[in-house]
Amino acid sequence: MLDPAATVVIVNPAAAGGRVGRQLDDIKRSLVEHLGPVTVRSTTHAGHGTELAAQSVRQGATELVSLGGDGTHNEVVNGIMAAREELADQDPARDALTLGVLPAGTGGDFRRVLSHGDSLESALRHLADARLDRVDVGRCTYTDDDGASAQRWFINIASCGISGLVCRIANASSKRLGGKATFYMSTLRAMAAYHAAPVAVTVDGNVVGDYHITSLQACNARYAGGGMMFAPDALLDDGLLDLVILEDPGLFKTLAMSGDIYKGTHTKLGHVHVYRGRDIQIDPLDPSRPAWVDIDGEAPGKAPARFQVVPGAIRLRGALPEVLSAR
Repeated sequence: MLDPAATVVIVNPAAAGGRVGRQLDDIKRSLVEHLGPVTVRSTTHAGHGTELAAQSVRQGATELVSLGGDGTHNEVVNGIMAAREELADQDPARDALTLGVLPAGTGGDFRRVLSHGDSLESALRHLADARLDRVDVGRCTYTDDDGASAQRWFINIASCGISGLVCRIANASSKRLGGKATFYMSTLRAMAAYHAAPVAVTVDGNVVGDYHITSLQACNARYAGGGMMFAPDALLDDGLLDLVILEDPGLFKTLAMSGDIYKGTHTKLGHVHVYRGRDIQIDPLDPSRPAWVDIDGEAPGKAPARFQVVPGAIRLRGALPEVLSAR
């Protein structure tokens, strides 16, 4: 059982097409059965998960459980990190904040690196006893849709290019076909509208080149886009981001490459480049061809963008051994 005095479960009732909200009473009973007495707080609008998570930490919570899809998990991480920064000087012990993930949405990429299954029921059975590991968190500074500089945290993957356009299309759709089908159809629509964005890329202060990108991913974990394995070698706790650059090979080669991305074999292709670093800067070279930003499945803006890693920022429950560095 988790500590009931310090555990808050943040639930997105709109997750899984509203199924979570319709079944919320049953879910609350399951939470108590498997996790013990906990405080359950439900989101009501976009960004509310961040507000609730930060508020809960300020009020003494040390264990946050996110119940929803990847967007919900991202909001909870953002709330944890915001409160962590505020409280670090006041109470160093609050640096050890714990995140548990209960998957219940159409966006389910981060759950692929967790050991307690890909369903809510399986995760509930195993979460309380799951191992704890310190993992990294990424920080993305980007340009929002109003042209102002903004910042957001991510635990999974942040990117620039067609992926940001895909997310804009997917998030505007009904998602009634499920996560994988929704993202696949959104990808096809984005391909028809997207023009390769020319960008300059700098890794840890070293200019690595100018690229016309289909997409560019800064990866803390491995999967995005409904099961695409963008970074097959990414580790959650190595203090590095895996940067995967997909240069534009033309429409037909891009379509043909999708199967390789799902299998994680695309990194062997000549137009795919992989780097690792702690601080990655992306600068657009043609304002008429924006590199849209995607952060854990949300699309808040565009490049210029900077991706940085904060090592060991959060304790995570249930990471698979293969996504952790050797001890």
